[in-house]
Amino acid sequence: MLQDVDDAYTLYENPPTSLINLLYNPLILAHTAPHLSAHDRLSLASTSRSFRDLVTHTPGVFRHLDLTQVRTAQFDIDGIDRGGEVWRNVQLDENLTEDDFYSGPLRGIFSSIRRRNILQDVQTLVLDGLSVTAELCHEIIHDPSYSVRILSIRGAKNLNERRLCGSLQHACRPSRPEGLPRLKGLYIFGAPDSKLPPMTASGVSSAAAVSAAAQISAGWNAKSQHALSSSLRSEGDEWYQKKGRIITRPLVEEWANTLVDCHGIIAFDAVPCSGPHHFNSPAYGKVRVPGSARHWAVATVALGGCAGCGASPEGMTVHKDTPASHRPLLAPPPVLTSSIKAATTPQPGTGSTSTDSFVARCLDCLRERYCAGCNKWWCEECYQTPSTAIELAETDVIIVDAEGGAWVQHEEQQSQPKIKARITKSCWECGSNCHDCIERTQRLCRGCCGGYCLVHNEGSTSTFVRCSSRGRFLRHL
Repeated sequence: MLQDVDDAYTLYENPPTSLINLLYNPLILAHTAPHLSAHDRLSLASTSRSFRDLVTHTPGVFRHLDLTQVRTAQFDIDGIDRGGEVWRNVQLDENLTEDDFYSGPLRGIFSSIRRRNILQDVQTLVLDGLSVTAELCHEIIHDPSYSVRILSIRGAKNLNERRLCGSLQHACRPSRPEGLPRLKGLYIFGAPDSKLPPMTASGVSSAAAVSAAAQISAGWNAKSQHALSSSLRSEGDEWYQKKGRIITRPLVEEWANTLVDCHGIIAFDAVPCSGPHHFNSPAYGKVRVPGSARHWAVATVALGGCAGCGASPEGMTVHKDTPASHRPLLAPPPVLTSSIKAATTPQPGTGSTSTDSFVARCLDCLRERYCAGCNKWWCEECYQTPSTAIELAETDVIIVDAEGGAWVQHEEQQSQPKIKARITKSCWECGSNCHDCIERTQRLCRGCCGGYCLVHNEGSTSTFVRCSSRGRFLRHL
């Protein structure tokens, strides 16, 4: 009898832990809900009244919403007008606009979660690879029913980027109301995050399960994908640890003005170029640059310090000394928070390549001074490119003849030494490289006396190249 009383007392003091009791802890719920899909969160709410009250009435459960894997959000229909032939469907309403057609799947989802009073709680919205129109983005930015702070539309389909630039510039106008725009970060320039299949037996299709060899092959493919993903994560964050070409896709010209107008208000996964060629650069007018430079440009290349002086004329972008709104957003978007500070903070680096600073420039500011092989570059103060336009000096004289012709006579032209190019192109595939990279990759064939690249000539050795004709000189293109 006494033993039964002790057991009952122990059970009363330490009741069995259930899932609902765990999720009632706000810390556990805040760290668990973002890792569940929207469908899983709604399915959890449908299991019982307690779970429904917990999911629908707890702030932050739908703070992070990723719709990239939602089946009803996919849009796999070709364009309405393709090759001059108008695509028509008798089931479509004649009053249906192009925006309604392309944004229909997402608008249907937004309408459904708005009726459940969920839409106003979403602060991080991920729509990568989906059909997103500029009009829908305009509503997300300006409509008070949305509270989105971080929006990701990388790789979006049917997006009119010029119209989106106009909406962003309007949202960041000087006469905007106080507290607007609510949007603080936009992911658009980078590539969508790859979704890897889980390494489970269920990932193997039923057709492949018939053969043991097919199962082994599918398993090794999954392991290779996970190994590649782990390798990419170990490289560190873009801009800080990863150097070289960060933005590879073509950009419309309006993005340069948009990044300048939204600077300090909305953060992007890119930054405006602050090289000496542009008006917004701290070094503008202090170093000699070509006169044909553009006013603004989007920085697409991440660099370290100059190979000569270790710095840059415009200064290095240091993480701890730069405001969060002036730093580029780092992929992937944060899951446990919707703050710009977290979205722009790099992961702690390890190894000798760890750094918290970088130089962001456009390709025009790096012309003839950047090596695409080793990402080494020389600034304007350390290296003057041979093709740079030389400005008129005080000792130069303009001579005009009787027939109206004119030319410039440089008094010190003969005393100036000839500038040796540090960047040349010896292989079309390698691009512009420094002399160290050229010596490491380029060889002269002993058989045909033609230059070749060890990287892009398959079957070549350190002394001979597999050539089909003699005299294939590619060393100086």
